[in-house]
Amino acid sequence: MATKDHAAINKPAAHGKQCFFKPLWRNAMFTSANHLTSRLLQSAAASILLLMAASSGAHARANGTIAGNGFSSTILKVVSENGTSWTKIEGSTISLPVKVHITTPLYPIVNYKVRQLGHPEGMYFVNVSPDKKHDDEVSFSTTYEGSTDFMTAAEKQAIIAACNKKLGEGKGIRESHNTFGSVGVELIASFLNPGNDVGPLPSGGLGAPHKHTGNVVVPVECEGKHGKADDVVAKEPNFSVKDIHLRFMTSAGHVTSPNAGAKCQMTHARVRVGTSKPGGVKFKLWTKVGNEPMQSQFVEAWSSFVSPGKYEAVFTKKISVSKTTSVQAMAEDKTNPIGQSTGWKQVSLDCTGAGGGGFASTPNNANPDNRTHALPPRPGRILGGEAKPLPGAPLFRPRLGEAKFAPKPQANATGAKDRFYPSKPHVN
Repeated sequence: MATKDHAAINKPAAHGKQCFFKPLWRNAMFTSANHLTSRLLQSAAASILLLMAASSGAHARANGTIAGNGFSSTILKVVSENGTSWTKIEGSTISLPVKVHITTPLYPIVNYKVRQLGHPEGMYFVNVSPDKKHDDEVSFSTTYEGSTDFMTAAEKQAIIAACNKKLGEGKGIRESHNTFGSVGVELIASFLNPGNDVGPLPSGGLGAPHKHTGNVVVPVECEGKHGKADDVVAKEPNFSVKDIHLRFMTSAGHVTSPNAGAKCQMTHARVRVGTSKPGGVKFKLWTKVGNEPMQSQFVEAWSSFVSPGKYEAVFTKKISVSKTTSVQAMAEDKTNPIGQSTGWKQVSLDCTGAGGGGFASTPNNANPDNRTHALPPRPGRILGGEAKPLPGAPLFRPRLGEAKFAPKPQANATGAKDRFYPSKPHVN
């Protein structure tokens, strides 16, 4: 059914003039075609924009890396200028083994440079522009020759600090130590950055350089600063250690009380170093007390005149224990290039009482209070010509430093009295 408006549209115009109108379906078709064309143009424009964005982002997707390739073959030497700490890295060249990899998926590598991180501006190990046949990837390993002159301040400070951490180890500044440091390297790569045109080849200019840094591990020697003993040996070649001896000096009695229930012996490990003339000596003293870990102590001493042709340095170390324990010690000379050794010496320190690893006495009828008897045992009674102890009398072991002997048999009491108290001569 036609609507009023639709009828008006198809009705001939007045005054004899005829008008032609498009049918409604044809108008709708024309509108749809215009809309589709507009959508296609918008899609094409979006695609072009995306392609341009992708082209301009090719530089962002480019990748270039540099890294250390194992350890440097150079050993950096750090020395002490004040004798108390390490302060300076000695100048030298530095081998810097590196591996480099550069790749870009779409656009050419125009140039790459490699330098030590502390190089001044414009100074490089290499400055290369790849040929057009191999401009999409660069990968290689090589070794460059750097220098301590181009190390950064941070790199130098880190290495010196690593050395000074060794001050608490061994002989500290008096001996050499080994550690590691690092030296930085940098890769700078440039890629072609395309313009806004769309074509088979980009025609833009260079984009911002791509930079990447890495580190090469370098061995470090913290050189020891010689002391007085070292200087004497160096200045006087005829100065030498003739012999080294160690002995224990142990107390005869139980002179220490490590706890309320124990009394123990004490000892001193005495090291004597004989030299050809007065001068400084150095040696290492090793000690081991019972099952405790072995300990070492570095000792520097001065050898002085003792008698004509005899010079000695003496060092004594006190060693005490809290229970019956075996003590061992050894000293080894560190003055001569090939030092002598005393070999291991051993002594056993005794403790008494239950608190010192000993045994408490068991009370019995003869000594109910478990008291220590200071007097010697009573003499034996004569039974059948043989001296025997009295029944129930306790047996006592001699004290340290004392000797006890059993009383000699006596024929009779009168004979014994006559021996010790001879009678006066009888006067008629």
